[in-house]
Amino acid sequence: MPETISKSVLILICVLTLGGCSKRNSSGNDYPVIYNAWNARYQYNPLTREMQPVADNKTIGRAWSRDEFGRLNSMYFYSGVNGRDEDLLHTHKVKLDKKRDLQWEAERESRISQVKEQMALRDSNQTKEPQQPLEVVDGGEDMDMDAFIPVSDIEISLPDETPAIPGIPFDPAIEPAMEEPSPFAPLPALP
Repeated sequence: MPETISKSVLILICVLTLGGCSKRNSSGNDYPVIYNAWNARYQYNPLTREMQPVADNKTIGRAWSRDEFGRLNSMYFYSGVNGRDEDLLHTHKVKLDKKRDLQWEAERESRISQVKEQMALRDSNQTKEPQQPLEVVDGGEDMDMDAFIPVSDIEISLPDETPAIPGIPFDPAIEPAMEEPSPFAPLPALP
């Protein structure tokens, strides 16, 4: 029994090896179609700004073009087999749209959960004790504060007296300065 299994496995390996190496290309070439794309040379069309890969007077391989601002506006893969050409730019845009939609949905769900948590926190605070009145600011009136402007607790105050510097009089005599007319002053009225 083991001898027949080993013979059948050996025959199967030989058939797969020899059968897998046979050339099944109906176009008459001795090599796969992708080799044509690898051997293609690009031709540039300056009017349409297109790079076209050409091999044996056939467009085959990845072609692209750009608009007048240098942005990619077309990317296409010509396979050389009918029905297997692919618009790569469209495929890329579809993937980006799916990724953007998934990210948007995740951020939306995150925001919804944050709002629910805030609402639950607010509800739990209201049931425990009544809302306390807002503290009165030094101005004595409720000031409308913008929630997006940061509030600082640092006191900004200047000392009441400036220290005297030796050798400099405390209150120097101020001489009236002559004002020069401004070049931007309005013109005098005409009589």
